[in-house]
Amino acid sequence: MPHGLSIDTEGNHWLTDVAMHQVFKYSHGKLVLTVGEAFLPGSDSTHFCKPTDVAVSNDGSSIYVADGYCNSRIVKLNSEGKFIKEYTMPEEEKQLVIPHSIILIESLDLVCVADRENGRIVCFNDGQSHADDEGHIKAIIDHPSMKTVYAITYDANKHRLYAVSGKTDKHRALGFTFSAHPESFGELIATWEPNEKFGEPHDIALNVNGQSLFVGEIHPNRIDLFDVLN
Repeated sequence: MPHGLSIDTEGNHWLTDVAMHQVFKYSHGKLVLTVGEAFLPGSDSTHFCKPTDVAVSNDGSSIYVADGYCNSRIVKLNSEGKFIKEYTMPEEEKQLVIPHSIILIESLDLVCVADRENGRIVCFNDGQSHADDEGHIKAIIDHPSMKTVYAITYDANKHRLYAVSGKTDKHRALGFTFSAHPESFGELIATWEPNEKFGEPHDIALNVNGQSLFVGEIHPNRIDLFDVLN
């Protein structure tokens, strides 16, 4: 059951499969890397449990997997798919509940994940600047109207972080624009939605020139297109 689809800077396609508990890398349409064991979930260094999304560093040296529907962690791998480290919340703090979407903000040394059921975005220090800080919590973004967070994406040119929430009994699904500028990181810039309101948004993507946002919904089955304003 394919779930998350990502494209790295070299044009490789990364796919997570929540039924097979695996991550796949495709290059020019050919499968070149498989991580995880088919139909065997786990939480160790060689297994996933319903992984949801993948992010890859610009130089391709590091792979980050949001793991997942039945684990509560981010798994960091090298370019060959070998385990390096896992990022988790400290034991005394609220744990990730379905890390559902993941992005990198390399200019700030951050790995950010949509903590779906906790309704927040958690950003871990990736340790590129200071190795001792790797895996530490650097920022948590939340908002009273963001009761769940299904997907996030990042605009490096405008220094913005975009998110979509799901609907609850008391709150409708919304899109959120947050600042990703170092001086105002996490501050809300705007909320947005289509004229006919969201149904169940599940994913979000920004086009290459940063002028359009796409939100994929599963009920109804549609893609919403938004113009990005300066």
